[in-house]
Order: sequence, then structure tokens, then C-alpha cells
Amino acid sequence: MVPEITSDDRISAYGALVETQRRLHRIFDRSLRSSAGISIVWYEAMLRLSHAPDCHMPINELGDALDLTSGGATRLVDRLVAEGYVERLPCPTDRRVSWVGLTEKGHQVLSAATEVHIADLDDSFVGVLEADEMKTLRDLLRRLRPPT
Repeated sequence: MVPEITSDDRISAYGALVETQRRLHRIFDRSLRSSAGISIVWYEAMLRLSHAPDCHMPINELGDALDLTSGGATRLVDRLVAEGYVERLPCPTDRRVSWVGLTEKGHQVLSAATEVHIADLDDSFVGVLEADEMKTLRDLLRRLRPPT
């Protein structure tokens, strides 16, 4: 017999988390596409590169960070290279490894997109929470993150 799932708090809590993430992802993606000309996935990729040492990292690490397959990471990088936002770089220690780094154009687009994204975060995420709620949410989500 299947347990009563409609009243299970575990399922409800996880469902609310997933639904909220999907809703915010759609809102942010739509906004970034219309205002900055990039998707939320492109934004996240460039943001992660901007936080990496010297603004570059191995393509496979970028793919892992974005939860992409190897082929998905390669296609993403191909598209970003075609737009001039990133460039492929040789790994200084292993010829078999390809790195990806932000270009000056990528930095400029990321900067403009970040202004849009911060406004969206204020409107649709942070702005609907009290400061203490935001701190609690941040602390809880950090506990759920995998170790880095």
C-alpha cells in the first residue's frame, strides 16, 4: 500500500523548494534574455568563471558546477565562444585538458547582466523575505549544499 503522500511534510517541503526554484529560474531567465541577451545558464557559467582564479577553469569543472554532461558543457562553451563571451585556453600543465576563460566582452556582458539579476533578486526573491528570514534561508540552503 502506498502511504498518504499528500500530507507528508517531507514531500511537501521538497516540492515547494523545487517549484520555487523552477519559478525563479523562469523569471530570471526571461528577464536576462530580454534585458541582457543571455540565458540564466549563460549567466551562471560566466559568473562562475568570474569567480575562478584568473577567470578561467577547465571546461569539465565548469560543466560539473553547472550539472552538465561533458557534451552539454562543450556545446555551452561553443555557443559562448561564438558570441565572444569566453575563449578556449590551453591548460598549462596538461595538453589533453581544455580550459575556458572570460573575455573582455564577457566581463562587460556579465556586468550588465548582474545589474539586471540583482534587481530581479530584489523583486522576486530577497524583497519578499524579511532580513532574518533571508539569513535563515541562506543558512539552511548552505547546510543542504554538497561540500566543496
